[in-house]
Amino acid sequence: MSREQNSASKTRVLSVSTIFPSSDRPTEGVFVHQRQKHLPQEFKVDVVRMRPSFPILDRLRPHLAPQSKDFETVDGLGVHDLRFYYTPRFFKSWDGDHLARCLLRWLNARPETYDLLDAHFAFPTGYGVVKVARKLGIPSMMTLRGTMPSYLSDARAAKIREGLLGADHVVAVSQSLADQACELAGQDLLVTVIGNGVDTERFRPNDRVSARAKISGVPGCQDLSEGPVLLTVGGLVPRKGVQRVLEVMPAVLERHPRARYLVVGGGGAEGNFESELRSRRAALGLETAVSFVGPIAPERLADFYCAADLFVLATANEGWANALQEALACGTPVVTTAVGGNSEVVGGQEQGIVVPFGDTPALESAVLAALDLEFDRSVIARWGRRRDWNDVGREVAHVYREILASR
Repeated sequence: MSREQNSASKTRVLSVSTIFPSSDRPTEGVFVHQRQKHLPQEFKVDVVRMRPSFPILDRLRPHLAPQSKDFETVDGLGVHDLRFYYTPRFFKSWDGDHLARCLLRWLNARPETYDLLDAHFAFPTGYGVVKVARKLGIPSMMTLRGTMPSYLSDARAAKIREGLLGADHVVAVSQSLADQACELAGQDLLVTVIGNGVDTERFRPNDRVSARAKISGVPGCQDLSEGPVLLTVGGLVPRKGVQRVLEVMPAVLERHPRARYLVVGGGGAEGNFESELRSRRAALGLETAVSFVGPIAPERLADFYCAADLFVLATANEGWANALQEALACGTPVVTTAVGGNSEVVGGQEQGIVVPFGDTPALESAVLAALDLEFDRSVIARWGRRRDWNDVGREVAHVYREILASR
């Protein structure tokens, strides 16, 4: 069979997301990329990366506008960049309709047809893709991820409900999101929970001393041998909660004067609040104890997880926190907040401590307690490494087949 015949015999899937790795933002949406990359070979996947665009702001802030090409290949997947109109801050419930119009024009202009449209995130992508799929008579799947709860208090909730009811199948990365979806829809939905996986080749335990030596050349990561190291990996946005960890650091330093807190990450689709975080660090007198390391390439993250005594994620909402699972896969205990799927990721007390969101005394007590506990890092690593992206690919493929068979 020729390559062209072999490709034609495959099921063609168009995966649509507002975030996906690119030449200018290689770490953005890695979890979407990993899921699509690990689908079985019977599926031919194309990707559309939907970029919100407001022309005036794009011209005024070119450093924030995406610089990637209209088409590029990312790890064997063809990725198309489409820019859809949106208005910053206002009329946000219209974003999904703008996205749908842009995607529909693009699909109508292409010679290729697709057997299935696969949308990531409930809004604007999920709603917009389901709307397009119904217009074209193509089956659709919507995957719910961590941003959905932040949209349920405004007009976007009605659009999300419309998308949930219109999709052929809904996937949620955590049971908490699945429950929220059914509550919003006002009825039981066909929802399959498929949590994210972890790259078990990359994220594995390593000796802390060796890991600290490996990152010692990174600015802000010198002299880590004299006290406990706390770590957060995530975007520098309020939702991820670095500011909440900063508030408990004075108490940590009172008990552990040589403790260090490393913050790995930078700005992204949700903004960049690094200047505000640096100001708060200065106000608390934490300049020598807290380092903003900046973004780190995925292939180097494991060294940071392994170097840490404790991973802390005081997040406001999550679907499935990939950084939590990566830390656990490296054998690092965690302290996190009881939001979204965090409790599902952590699993139990052998892996870490989960505290109520917004309870600063509880967060402080948990961090101090975790630093005093003797966790079995091999037990933690076994839990964190229990499922990889191949497992996720097989589970998603099963849902694809069910959708296509029902049609």
